[in-house]
Amino acid sequence: MSNYWISWWQPTDDYRPLTFPPNPGVMGWWKSGETMDEKPKSSLCAWVVAKNEDEAMEVVLKDWPEAEDWRFITPQADDWDGPGDRFPLPDWSPKRKKDED
Repeated sequence: MSNYWISWWQPTDDYRPLTFPPNPGVMGWWKSGETMDEKPKSSLCAWVVAKNEDEAMEVVLKDWPEAEDWRFITPQADDWDGPGDRFPLPDWSPKRKKDED
């Protein structure tokens, strides 16, 4: 399994995942912005563990089925510990990362 830093536009009023915490492939997720174009959209990003980029998108779609306009999908090193200080890990993430190791 590989680490991916992934971002998309979420075109729903409630941008939270369908389940909490989201499915096991999601190590963490964050709202990074929003737009007020025709319809409000939230810019979301996530740390996802998957076999490849296509599977990384599938992991996201399990909890955000309306995800659209993928902004980026960037592979990360195997020992990547997350996106850094701007995006602090949620309480449930460290346990999930430990289980993944």
